[in-house]
Amino acid sequence: MATLQATDVNGTLTVTGSITGDGGSLTAIPGAALANGAVTSGKIANATLEKQKFGFSGAVLQTIMVRYDNRPSYSNPGGTSATVVGPLRLTITPTYSSSLIICEWRIHGESTDHNFGWRVHKNGSLVTTSGYQGYNNNSGNNNHSFITHEGYDTDNNSTPHVYTMLYYDKPNTTSSVYYEPACSASRGGNSGSFRINRTAGSSGQTNHENGVSWGRIMEIRQ
Repeated sequence: MATLQATDVNGTLTVTGSITGDGGSLTAIPGAALANGAVTSGKIANATLEKQKFGFSGAVLQTIMVRYDNRPSYSNPGGTSATVVGPLRLTITPTYSSSLIICEWRIHGESTDHNFGWRVHKNGSLVTTSGYQGYNNNSGNNNHSFITHEGYDTDNNSTPHVYTMLYYDKPNTTSSVYYEPACSASRGGNSGSFRINRTAGSSGQTNHENGVSWGRIMEIRQ
């Protein structure tokens, strides 16, 4: 076995066989030196490229999904109170304190009253941070201010809906945080209940459709 030690190499260094060692003093390889297809997944040791190595803005550092199939009922309280749908909680531990967190929910179900909507809670409380409120910040924190709301129809018994919510936040932390959708009435007082993954009138029968609810949370490098 031959040993080559050099400070600078000008031109092209051709190696036949394998280069061994940990390469501790190797600081960088210019992109132009990597021929198309030269680096394949089989040549990268397991766990050598952690998510912290993907430092470019817009990189998706992690994605977490939840699925919920059960069909319970959640009350729609009035005022600024709300009932969180705990099984759709999205929990994440950001890699960077400057990361953007994106939450997305697709909730199947039906309310027994069309006067209701959805807010977003973080770590157990309604989000009131300026610019990231879990409701319409122009309307303010009141009983008719939501991220999204119930669509009106004349059937609050056998016609479920699909509610899609997209929410983003910059939690400014590398500690674990969690987000939850929360349902609330837009009347002054309580207004029925929300029946998730089912219709308001039945937990499942002909003409009363059942469905599945989902949640997804992502960390985006900034």
